[in-house]
Amino acid sequence: MESVIAASSAALVTGYLVELVKLAIPDVPPWLVVVASLAAGILSSFLIAVSMGAPLDAAGIATRILEGVGAAAAAAGLTRTMQRADTARIDATHQPDR
Repeated sequence: MESVIAASSAALVTGYLVELVKLAIPDVPPWLVVVASLAAGILSSFLIAVSMGAPLDAAGIATRILEGVGAAAAAAGLTRTMQRADTARIDATHQPDR
């Protein structure tokens, strides 16, 4: 259960960090967003593990890396879902010219 909470927290932090990068650099290349997402996911996973007092042995490090990759994927999925929701909202409120 602890790993699920850590991964969810890392995904939230990763999503915020990636959105901040996109705000700071509006025309950021997509590959850089992926790199920033992976780095933020792994870093936030390690920070959360350290804050919870988790051991950082070989198994712990491997777990944190996997949690970080999962956090990056979850953050990317959330960002994509938000983009589609915005598009659907704009399409729903747009009235075609008659």
